[in-house]
Amino acid sequence: MNTPSLPRRLLIVSGVFLVTACGGSDTTAPGGGRPAVLVSVVPATASLLTSGSQDFTATVANDPSNRGVTWSIAGCSGGPAACGSLSNVTSVTATYTAPTTVPPGTLGVTATSVSDNSKSVTARVAITAIAAAGQIAFISDRDGARDIYVMNADGSGVTRLTNSPAFKQSLVWSPDGAKISFFTAEIYTINADGSGLRNLTNNPANDYGPVWSPDGARIAFGSDRDGNDEIYVMNADGTGLVDLSNNPATDFAGGWSPDGTKIGFHSNRDGNWEIYVMNADGSGVTRLTNTQDTAWSYGPVWSPDGSRIAFVRSSSTNNGGIYVMNADGSNVVRLTYGVFPAWSPDGTKIAFLSSPGGEVYVMSADGSGVTRLTTTEGVFEPAWSPDGTKIVFENERDGEIYLMNADGSGVRNLTNNPATDGHPAWRPRCP
Repeated sequence: MNTPSLPRRLLIVSGVFLVTACGGSDTTAPGGGRPAVLVSVVPATASLLTSGSQDFTATVANDPSNRGVTWSIAGCSGGPAACGSLSNVTSVTATYTAPTTVPPGTLGVTATSVSDNSKSVTARVAITAIAAAGQIAFISDRDGARDIYVMNADGSGVTRLTNSPAFKQSLVWSPDGAKISFFTAEIYTINADGSGLRNLTNNPANDYGPVWSPDGARIAFGSDRDGNDEIYVMNADGTGLVDLSNNPATDFAGGWSPDGTKIGFHSNRDGNWEIYVMNADGSGVTRLTNTQDTAWSYGPVWSPDGSRIAFVRSSSTNNGGIYVMNADGSNVVRLTYGVFPAWSPDGTKIAFLSSPGGEVYVMSADGSGVTRLTTTEGVFEPAWSPDGTKIVFENERDGEIYLMNADGSGVRNLTNNPATDGHPAWRPRCP
């Protein structure tokens, strides 16, 4: 039978953000080959509101004369009012309290070993300021090439992160907001401040659609490197590549379950496009839908609690209907016409696009209360803010990014630039 071709463009607070802590090491370890001294700080990832506090604990390893660490705040001038302060300081613990306004620039809490001042080792937790309402990453050709930018949620503070001629496609934040993954014909990651650009796949094939695991340790993506579209997974640094789907059919990744144990995807391996799930190691492939030959199911999106999956079912006679089923494939319910479902952070609502028409609608998760939010047509990629109070979207008619309240009020043009701006993605709040 002829299977229709599906587009790859599928839906894939005031505060201070603490990015990953890097453990320092003494590469000139004394003692005739004794393991190098290491300093580490936990938690390695954390977030706190302005005026909020976070406790840190340092550990020094491989140092028989260990006397703990000294703590400091680095990368900021202006004293506690601008940079925050440390309290409850001991040789292994300290409490950082953020200032009442977000700190300027990039600063850090550091822990330095004190056992041997000539070979001291420092671990640092970098602190990055986030605007009151959060940040939004997007792709724009305003400087000639399609590059990745970030801006505050009010449209201010636009900052260019990448600078290359490669055609960058849809982007996705890591769960802790520390990195952004995107694809050209390769999968890349970049730090949220624009540093650390890294090609993870480095393969002549077409690699696309990166999806972070909930713990940020792995990335699933699609590739045709074996002659057909397969789902692969790798560690977040590009190591440990595994072909998960390993099937002669075409498989497209949909996303990880919230607990990270399963991956949803759609495939034509049984002759028609259907929704499947598999364990995160590729085992236990289970078909969830059983669509009639005249229709196809695609684009699975997990609910925030992992109990349900929203997806789209289309046919030659309709442009798309949004369905919801339990995570085991039972209780399939048609909710409404539309495409690109997006769950609200609390799982009570689903935003979606009308098809045809390209307008943003929202409804309760049971399909009731369908409400039209936009009236411009040509809308794409609606994305909820982390607190569920706002929705950002791209308008393809004028190439701008807009923001509105979750009820459709207060529509605001964030980019207002003659270039084409799109693919908006909210920076997540660190768990």
